Amino acid sequence: MNANRIIDMIVRQVVRRLVTRGVDKGFDLADRATRKPGQQSQARDPQTDRRMAQSAGGQSPSMKQAKQLTRQMRRFMRF
Repeated sequence: MNANRIIDMIVRQVVRRLVTRGVDKGFDLADRATRKPGQQSQARDPQTDRRMAQSAGGQSPSMKQAKQLTRQMRRFMRF
């Protein structure tokens, strides 16, 4: 393996992590912008999550879709 390929692999990993952090920060900012002052996000309230899961008899459809999407994105990012 030559040095160029090794450097490319390292740079690719660093850029991927930076982009992921940037996207996460962007989603957090968008969430804060759409929330009313003093209103808590449901994603950060574990009691609400538990109540929703119990009332839905497991997972709500949106939570299930979110988990499926997360799994698909992880598979996609491996390549």
